[in-house]
Amino acid sequence: MDDIYYLVHTTNKYTEEWTELRTSNIDAYEDQFPGAYLTLITKDNIRKIQLFDPDNNKQILIFSKKLLEQKNYHINLQDYNGFISENNTYFPWNLNDAVQKINDNKTNIGNEVIFHDAIPMDYLCLVINNLSPLVSNNMILPNIPIENEVEADKTKEPFYCYPLEKNFSGINPHPESSREFFVKMAKTCNVDSRLSTDNIINKIKTKIPYLYANRNKQQINVLKKTGDKKKTRRKRRHKRSKT
Repeated sequence: MDDIYYLVHTTNKYTEEWTELRTSNIDAYEDQFPGAYLTLITKDNIRKIQLFDPDNNKQILIFSKKLLEQKNYHINLQDYNGFISENNTYFPWNLNDAVQKINDNKTNIGNEVIFHDAIPMDYLCLVINNLSPLVSNNMILPNIPIENEVEADKTKEPFYCYPLEKNFSGINPHPESSREFFVKMAKTCNVDSRLSTDNIINKIKTKIPYLYANRNKQQINVLKKTGDKKKTRRKRRHKRSKT
């Protein structure tokens, strides 16, 4: 967490009457993840990060880094409409890996942090109005870590049954996730993992509204344990090859 400065949301509609940063509508889940979207700012990406639509969104809302202590979010290294995939998505349990990848990126590609619930404005620390078209948003971002005294809400559960990367229609799409990834998602979402990849995706699609509302029905430990086992297997194979 030391390398993390804060989270940013850009808009042109903010007023002090806002009580929360709302999620997008679950009814539009085919187009984007139903979440609240922010950008992660670190000490290394602060001057190169690409903020969302800087020409039209002149209000920069800076949220406390403590939000990242919650578990109801995921991170995409590249803006991907929130779609979860093997080659782009990181989770709260590998936050440090995501930060390292973001810091190592030499381009100004924009990351996205997608929270699965509305974010109370209690976590808002600062509002910057950038009204000059001559000043880059990046140049007026505070170059320090920012948080407030509001503690993270660690009771909120995440929603990860969303492997709809094939719906992404933007530029520079990532290579498709592996069969192993979709098997993992099937088990997480209580779908028969023996099905073809396309059928796994279609079965999960039918469950998205239900699992979004009933997150405790997901087998989220599968996402963690499978990765750990894979890492262990690699280590064991490497050890045998040296003897």
